[in-house]
Amino acid sequence: MSITTHPLSIRIAAWIAGRDGVEHGDVVLDRRRVYIIPTRAGVVFGVAMLVLLIGSINYALQLGFMLTFLVTSIALVAMYHTHRNLTRLQLRGQRVQNVFAGDVATFEIVATNPVDEPRHALGFALLSPARARLVCVAADIPAGSARTVRLALPATKRGRLSCPRIRVETRFPFGLWQAWAYYTPPLAAIVYPKPEDDAPPLPVAPGGQGEGIGLASTGDDFAGVRPYQPGDPRKMIAWRLAARSDELSVKLFDAQGGGDLVLDLDALPRQMRYEDRLARLTRWVLMADAAHMRYGLQLHGRRIDLGSGAEHRERCLVALALA
Repeated sequence: MSITTHPLSIRIAAWIAGRDGVEHGDVVLDRRRVYIIPTRAGVVFGVAMLVLLIGSINYALQLGFMLTFLVTSIALVAMYHTHRNLTRLQLRGQRVQNVFAGDVATFEIVATNPVDEPRHALGFALLSPARARLVCVAADIPAGSARTVRLALPATKRGRLSCPRIRVETRFPFGLWQAWAYYTPPLAAIVYPKPEDDAPPLPVAPGGQGEGIGLASTGDDFAGVRPYQPGDPRKMIAWRLAARSDELSVKLFDAQGGGDLVLDLDALPRQMRYEDRLARLTRWVLMADAAHMRYGLQLHGRRIDLGSGAEHRERCLVALALA
């Protein structure tokens, strides 16, 4: 574990900076927010210079003094450049897309370099709740430009997934010093329940007339294909068509059950676990949306009226995620 990711280091940095919550708008990493310490290579380098200085004093080596002071001065200048490589950098949280449980949420951060000098070898990493550093993303930012940095975080449970604290670090130019700063963007993803893999077909809508096109795992007649959407079961993918194309398609079948449909959580079998019932309703919402049906949702006193379309599907999925 790096010293900058140690829980004590993070708490000390938060206490010094006085910033425990999310930070809205453009955040500038000024000198008070940037911390710097020697790296392991820097510590070894310092010990080597100390040994060289003691040897030069012991044997009165003029060239030894010259070499020691020259190399040490270069290291001190490198400390200034390492700190400068991070200061005055502007950070802003841009966006994050909602995902299903088991997928990966991607947080987008815009890093802007307002000065006339490029920033080299910047590292961006999320700090998990366990204070462990996740995968670090490296980026170079040219002078007077901006770059979007995408940081991935596994979404294991449904609900609201807030972006954890981000650590921005650099060891440029020689790797003898490590400068870092913390930033917490105001980004949060909604993690939908993972759809049930082998969900039964949609229940028959009361008062339905005729036939409607819907997703069904078995039976009925083939009605065509549509583009793949996140959450669709893999067994419904048209693999033969995918072998001839770069895009995935999902098979549609003619299924009974036209009319308006209300998906009620309490109507599902009581012996099912609560999370399993939410997973089945999530699958049915995707199936009803793919079938272009009018459907509603009933969840323990909360009702979402009948509707259709992408916005209605989003409302239903968010309600299931936060149930």
